[in-house]
Amino acid sequence: MRKNYICFIFCLLIIKLHSQQTTQYTQFIFNKIGYNPASSGLSLNSKYELIFGARSQWLGFSNNPTSGFISYNYNFIPQHGYTKWHNIGMYIDHDQAGDLSQDNLWLSYAFHLLVSKKTIMSFGVFGGIKHFNLSTSNLDKSDPAIAKSSSSVWAYPNIVPGIRVTNKKMFIDLCFQNVTINRKSGFGGQIGSPSKLFPHYTLNTGYKFKINDLDNLVAAVNLHSSLFSLPSVEINIINYYNKRFALGASLRSKNFISAILQFRLQHNLSVGFAYDLSINKTRQIAPSTAEIMISLSPLFGGEIVDRKAKLNVTECTF
Repeated sequence: MRKNYICFIFCLLIIKLHSQQTTQYTQFIFNKIGYNPASSGLSLNSKYELIFGARSQWLGFSNNPTSGFISYNYNFIPQHGYTKWHNIGMYIDHDQAGDLSQDNLWLSYAFHLLVSKKTIMSFGVFGGIKHFNLSTSNLDKSDPAIAKSSSSVWAYPNIVPGIRVTNKKMFIDLCFQNVTINRKSGFGGQIGSPSKLFPHYTLNTGYKFKINDLDNLVAAVNLHSSLFSLPSVEINIINYYNKRFALGASLRSKNFISAILQFRLQHNLSVGFAYDLSINKTRQIAPSTAEIMISLSPLFGGEIVDRKAKLNVTECTF
């Protein structure tokens, strides 16, 4: 099974980038909830999670792309029988590229079902609104598309469905964005010309290799694209040492190679850093990208920090 899984990951890596993209983070395992609402509340030993982060791309480049997020979720732990449970939360993100920015404001719901002794099937959904904003101060206002464009538009409903399968050694999940919003239009008018937003999918999968009693090596792949394009592919390879420290690397198609550093400062406090180096033509102008994430949760690397967990269902988390 392990050999087949490695072959599967290798096949994903050779796919080239040819797609319109949604917000991306190098540490997609750390921010798994932002990629799929079904990833929220996987561990019953973690009653809540608070995670936030920021990313600045092409440092030193004027008006460079930036993004940030904050998420919170809460588990409703059943009194008896830990075969199913519910989770609710919220996720807010901001993404800016040049003069155009967008914000997603979501409430989330996830349902987790223990389908076998060590396997969880999860279903989740984000529901909320999307805000588009266009700053015209640097644009040519004589352009008809700019002259007629609104500067602020609220689009709704913004629905993102997701599904995930998780066990102690691996996970795979799938979700879809831009399902209910296909244009930059809504309350407030329209941004720019009436171009179409295509539905996007995100597929994540990962496998945990137990090296010894202290080291766990995680190999994970993030694949995302519009439904009509070849996907962008990113891989994370991270070694987690003793639930305290992690060091890894990432490769995103032909765009970035990255270094990842994560560590647990306190029982419920973890921090992650990523430094991306451009390996395409942008390296000649602005080669550096920086990312930071902070988590308030008893989980690190998908595992409960306590050696004696209250509920043994936590062995299914990743």
